[in-house]
Amino acid sequence: MGKFAKLEIMRYLFLSFIFLLSGCASIQATGYISRVDHPYDREIYAGFEKVTGAVTYVLKKKGWAIAEESEPSIYERDDRYDNNGYQNLLIITGFRNNFWHVTSMHLNVFIHSIGNSCEVEIRYEARTPLVKQITSVRNDQLVQGILDAVAEEVAR
Repeated sequence: MGKFAKLEIMRYLFLSFIFLLSGCASIQATGYISRVDHPYDREIYAGFEKVTGAVTYVLKKKGWAIAEESEPSIYERDDRYDNNGYQNLLIITGFRNNFWHVTSMHLNVFIHSIGNSCEVEIRYEARTPLVKQITSVRNDQLVQGILDAVAEEVAR
């Protein structure tokens, strides 16, 4: 096999790989992340408005675009959604691409407040759609960093 034929084969394989990745990376998906076994959560002692403002500020500061803010009861059932004094909010971020646009990740941030106490729950999801879609729901460093930044912002 000649040098030209080998270069053509390599070019064909490279372009096929790029085509495969570009097609898979553009899959549209909903932003809601269902309940996972180990969501990240933290109790923050402040009012609903202050915590919501801090969460929104920190997400934007860290480069997350907010795609939607809604009532969590639209997506799931929980006793806290039954008009028993809780204020609730679900913030869904847009997808962010990572690792050469192969992995896309996003967050759901749930804020549940009663009185002067808020539970902030973050659900993380990363999808790597190569031959078979691989989904990950853990990123301790990223999510703990967001929760720490929210707690610091509320304390100011």
